Amino acid sequence: RLEVFALMNVSEITASVGMTDLRSGKYRLPIQIQTPGGVRVVSCSPNMVDFELFRMIERRLRPSLVLQDGLPDNMTLSSVDITPAEVTVKGPEASVMAVRRAEVRSTVLGVTNGARDIPVVLVNESGDVPGLSVDPGLVKVSAQFTRTIKEIKVPVTVRITGVPGGGLEVGSVTVSPDTAVLRGTEDALLGITEIAINPVDVSGHTENMNVDIPLDPPSDSVSISGTDHVNLNVELRSAIQTRTYLGVPVSLEGVDDAKGWIVTPSLAGVTVERPGPPESAFDPDRPPLELYIDATNVVTSHIVLPILTRNVQDGVQVVRVEPPQVTVTHSDR
Repeated sequence: RLEVFALMNVSEITASVGMTDLRSGKYRLPIQIQTPGGVRVVSCSPNMVDFELFRMIERRLRPSLVLQDGLPDNMTLSSVDITPAEVTVKGPEASVMAVRRAEVRSTVLGVTNGARDIPVVLVNESGDVPGLSVDPGLVKVSAQFTRTIKEIKVPVTVRITGVPGGGLEVGSVTVSPDTAVLRGTEDALLGITEIAINPVDVSGHTENMNVDIPLDPPSDSVSISGTDHVNLNVELRSAIQTRTYLGVPVSLEGVDDAKGWIVTPSLAGVTVERPGPPESAFDPDRPPLELYIDATNVVTSHIVLPILTRNVQDGVQVVRVEPPQVTVTHSDR
């Protein structure tokens, strides 16, 4: 009726959407219109509402300094002061949880001349994240840098401990790469002559070992430039016992009468080896062989002949005879 419209205030008409018991998600619901008595709703445009419900959360992050112009080769970042140390991020749960880090971005010059206010930027795997609340949005940042950075190349060393099983011993040990480049200030690098891998225990091993080992910097103020791991190869072999006998007599063979024959020198040194564990060591007093000279068919009174071996014990290998030759002379010829 016309008089109802004349007396009605627009605030008496309300539009609403029922959201009771709804969970997080996307919805499309009808608009509900309430009017005063005597008034009927003929049409409503729009008659539907699209909306999304999500849970709001808070998360605390520690901002990190990102130098947009990079760090010069002759400088190292020694300290960073960010105040406050943490910021609070607020927003939809999925967006907040997707944030990887909080950054404050500046140049080297921008953070070396005292603290300055820098905005906090949120970053996820796709890039910068807009639309989230950050409290505080500005933090005070200052940094200290140290100059005179040096690099030195040092050998990578490893100590092998333990005894392999099965009568084996450690043969070759190779580290690749066998050097590492260390980076730091002159004071930090002072006295560093090597980078040592933790000792490797071969106790009980019966097969060769090939392992990838990470390198740890010698101190917190020194970094490793380039590769930070090495490959260690330990080759096992049958245990070899080696011994050198000095003053072994050299006998003369092949002559009917040894009188008048002089062998110079008449004593020699011989080095022998054989496989076996330490308990199978050579007898220190009895060489496992004999040394002799074969003078058969010698008709001259002065000749140089090689030293030969005989009665060599099983498994024994002759490594070296010193000298390898002797001079044989006859005093009556």
